[in-house]
Amino acid sequence: METQTLEFKGLKRRVTPTTTTKGNTAVKLNPKKNKKSMLEVLPKEIKKYNISSRLLLTVFYVVCIGLFIGSILVYINLQGDLSNSSDKIASLKTRYEQEKKDNDAELAAINNSIDNEEIRRVAIEKLGMHYASDGQVVEYTEDYVNDYVRVYSVIH
Repeated sequence: METQTLEFKGLKRRVTPTTTTKGNTAVKLNPKKNKKSMLEVLPKEIKKYNISSRLLLTVFYVVCIGLFIGSILVYINLQGDLSNSSDKIASLKTRYEQEKKDNDAELAAINNSIDNEEIRRVAIEKLGMHYASDGQVVEYTEDYVNDYVRVYSVIH
C-alpha cells in the first residue's frame, strides 16, 4: 500500500490510496469516497480554513483589545469625574462654612443693635403700655401640653 503526501503552504496531509492490489486484482478500500473530491477539494478547504480561522482570531483579538482600551478610557474618565466632584464638594463645603459665619455675624450684629431699654421706654411712654398685674396673668399647667386652648373673647 502506497501513501501520498499532499503539501499546501507548509501543511501536510497524508492521502491514503483508495485501491490496493492483491495479487493480480485491484481491490477498492473505500468505494464510497471519490478520488476527485479528495485531491481537488482538499487544498481549497485548507486555504479556506486557514484564512477564516486567522481572520476570526484576528478579529477576536482586535475586539478584545478595543474593549480593554475602551474600559481603561471609561475608568480614567470616571476617575476624573470623581476628582472633579470631590473638588466641587470641598469648594461647596468651604462656601457653606463662610456663608454660615457671615450669617452668624449678621445675626449677632442684629441682636446687638436691638436696644431693649429703648423699646420698653417707647412702649410705656408713647404707646401707654404697662406691665401686667397679678390677676391678668393666666398660667396653664402641664395637663394642657397636648391640648390647645380656644379664646372666645378678648382678654383684658
